[in-house]
Amino acid sequence: MKILPVSICRTFFCFLVSSIFLFLTSCRPTTPKHSETVPPLNHAHPAPKPRELSATVSMLTNKTSSPDTSDTSDPIGDVLSADLTPGETTTRLLSLLPSTPAADKSFIIQIAGNYCSDEEYWRLLPLLLDRSQPEDVRDELMRDVLRRPDPIRLRPLYRLALDNSHPLSSEAREYLFAYLQDVPQDDFAALSKAVQKFERENR
Repeated sequence: MKILPVSICRTFFCFLVSSIFLFLTSCRPTTPKHSETVPPLNHAHPAPKPRELSATVSMLTNKTSSPDTSDTSDPIGDVLSADLTPGETTTRLLSLLPSTPAADKSFIIQIAGNYCSDEEYWRLLPLLLDRSQPEDVRDELMRDVLRRPDPIRLRPLYRLALDNSHPLSSEAREYLFAYLQDVPQDDFAALSKAVQKFERENR
């Protein structure tokens, strides 16, 4: 067996050691520069923008909120989606009035009036004659009765005109005497006969 010279062995040994050193150093993780230092954990992400935050909150509350909470209740929608006749829908909507905020009562009256047929106007009549109703509710009830045909609207307006304590009395009186031009002004006996005539002729 031929033995290599000592100089060659030393060169080979140095080369081997250098190769192993380069291999090991290349596997070490790169140390970031000072400007690239990872910030502390509590500053790792910028604060979310308001829109992103509100969307996140909404998404979370939608997942965790209970369907029984008052924020998700929709009594009007529940009535409108129920399997009811138009008259029953009207009555159910009107039953919500006592528990409805004052600002929304006239809205319920408007919807109820749309569901209430002329033949079932008796469902709305008590509210029209109720002098204790809020002004916006009274105004909506007056708009509703004025859009109905003569045989339906004249009798309720006549009853309002006779009730001097009702806030709508003057408006009903002015309307009737302007509409029934053959009736002398403030002649309530003649007004009663004219209303009865309309009702007979349009039955």
